[in-house]
Amino acid sequence: MGEDDWRARCVDAYPAVYRAVIAMGASANEAADAVQDAYEKALLQGRSLERPEGWLFVVALRRFRADRWRHRIFRPLSSLRVAVPDNARPERVDLLAAIAMLPQRQREVLIARYVIGLSQVETAQLLRIATGTVAATTSHATKSLRDRLGEGYGR
Repeated sequence: MGEDDWRARCVDAYPAVYRAVIAMGASANEAADAVQDAYEKALLQGRSLERPEGWLFVVALRRFRADRWRHRIFRPLSSLRVAVPDNARPERVDLLAAIAMLPQRQREVLIARYVIGLSQVETAQLLRIATGTVAATTSHATKSLRDRLGEGYGR
């Protein structure tokens, strides 16, 4: 299959892939974004596949699921932005800013443990790290947050 044929088959597959992502629970906008991302990846990969509609569906579905998880994680955190009014305390605590300053692994572990509510074992499996690493990372991250936010915070 030549590159032009591959592109034509991708274009022909768009309606079916779009409908399939909607059938998986995406809104029209979510499905459009996911399918567009899949098409971009298809064009960048530069190789033909036997069934472009299947490949596009899997890639679009992964994008949709990742966006859904991201939304689930950050929606509860958005309420924290307004939880402490500016005039409530002179040293306004911005928990999200403090979390953003943590290394990526520490952020991932904290979010998985305390926002999503996963156990240590579930977090370890999800992030593909050892259970002991989850415990140590959680300890280091909470200590860093306590240091940044003040010793009395959260106790």
